[in-house]
Amino acid sequence: MKALMIILGIIAVILILLMFPLKIWLDYGEETKLRAGYMFLKFTLYPEKPKKPKKKKPEKKKPEEEKPKEKKPGMVKQLLDKHGVSGIIDILKEAAAIVTDVLKKLGRHLYITRLNIRICVAGEDAADTAIKYGYVCSAVYLPVSVLREHSVVKKHSIDISAGFLAEKTAAELELTAKIRLLFLIPAMLSALFKAVKLLLKLRG
Repeated sequence: MKALMIILGIIAVILILLMFPLKIWLDYGEETKLRAGYMFLKFTLYPEKPKKPKKKKPEKKKPEEEKPKEKKPGMVKQLLDKHGVSGIIDILKEAAAIVTDVLKKLGRHLYITRLNIRICVAGEDAADTAIKYGYVCSAVYLPVSVLREHSVVKKHSIDISAGFLAEKTAAELELTAKIRLLFLIPAMLSALFKAVKLLLKLRG
C-alpha cells in the first residue's frame, strides 16, 4: 500500500509539472535567437554560448604537402541537383503539412501572443520570381490559417512580397508562444516520426 501511494504521488507530481506551460521566443532574420522558459527557468537554445578556445598543440611537420581538398557544394545545391526545383517544392509542401498536422493536434492548447512574418521572394528573373512567390504564399498562408483556426493567436501580421528587383530572398520571423508540456510532447513525437521519414526521402 505504501509503495502504491509513492507511485501515485510521483505520477501526480509529473502531471503537475506537465501542466506548467513552456514558453518560446523566436526571432529569425539577420540574426537568429531562440529562447525558452519553463516555470522560473529561462535559457537560450540558439545561438550557443561561444566555447573557450582550446590551446593549440604544436603542429607536426608533414612529410609531404597535402593537396587542398575540393570544397563540397552546399546542402541547398546538392538538394537542387538531386531533386530539382519541383522536388524541393514538393519537399517544402510535405514539411508544411507536418507543421499543419502539429498545429491541428495542439489546437487551442497553443497560445500565441506574437506572430510576425515578413518575406521578400526573389528569383532568377521576373517569371521565376512570380512562380516562387506563389509557392511561398501557399506554403505560408495554409499553416497560418490552420494556426488561427485551431489555436489562440493574439497578434499576428504577414507580409509576403515579390522582390523583382531584389538580389536574393529575405525572410524575418518573430514568434512568442506558450503551451503546456502535457499536450506538446505527444504532438512533437508524431512530428518527429514524420520528419525522419522526410529526411530518409531526402537521402534516398
